[in-house]
Amino acid sequence: MRRSGYTHGTVNAGISVIIPNLHSPLIGEVIDAITHQTEQRLIGEIIVVGQDCHRLVKPPARHVETSHPVSAARARNLGAALARGDHLLFIDSDCIAAPDLVERIVARLHKGDIVVCGGVVIETGEYWSDCDNLLVFADYLATAPAGERMWAPSLNLCIRRSVFWSIGGFDERFPSAAGEDTDLSLRLRASGIRIAFEPRARVIHHHRRATPRAVWEHLRAFGRVQATIWRRHARLMPPPLPLERLRALAPALRAVAPFLAIRDTATLAHHAPHLLPGLVWARTAWYWGVAEGVGG
Repeated sequence: MRRSGYTHGTVNAGISVIIPNLHSPLIGEVIDAITHQTEQRLIGEIIVVGQDCHRLVKPPARHVETSHPVSAARARNLGAALARGDHLLFIDSDCIAAPDLVERIVARLHKGDIVVCGGVVIETGEYWSDCDNLLVFADYLATAPAGERMWAPSLNLCIRRSVFWSIGGFDERFPSAAGEDTDLSLRLRASGIRIAFEPRARVIHHHRRATPRAVWEHLRAFGRVQATIWRRHARLMPPPLPLERLRALAPALRAVAPFLAIRDTATLAHHAPHLLPGLVWARTAWYWGVAEGVGG
């Protein structure tokens, strides 16, 4: 794919778009959305890393096929190692970018931001999918206010390449797509770098978690890795109680999880009251995961 450089502001050598992929049936649409940006000239390359049984990855995207399935963290690092752009734009293989996504992100880079995460649009109309999206990305919805964030979800994230590697990239010890972006974000913040949120840089997130069980397992995985995040980043994201105390309370945490979930999701339910039962279900799963993660 032809590279196009640009020199305005703090951005000077193009954007490398990196997409981890594991047989996504939407990857063709994801690539198509990237190739139809209002600021297409600013995109230097599209790198798709992983496996594609559907044979949907076509030029101008570059397909880096792995011999076996790899984690999202590993796939993103592989793509970043091959990237030539000064900035890396990570997009997930189930995210359709709005036509002005790159334009909106670059506008923030011109203002001096080093790390920019974009907004998430929920448009599926599928009950369990919407519950999952709303619970995980409540602070990152396209309707949320712009500003600084504690962490950045990696489904729609732009970062200066030199900064990405200065902190070691994604930690590949995270085996699944859960926790690796929070860990990256907190390492960035520990090094003094702020994370900007630009809600107008939107993606529509079409994940495939459409059953109660799928949503339960997804949020449970997030809960399990939360204990790891607390251990590693206690200064920036301290646990509510010492981890030894949480471990002792793990059985009780499972018992009261539904009540804590009702408390936590009451505000979220204002967005969509009909989702409240599913939100409570999913948040309960998160607490069960936390109980497992602390060793209970």
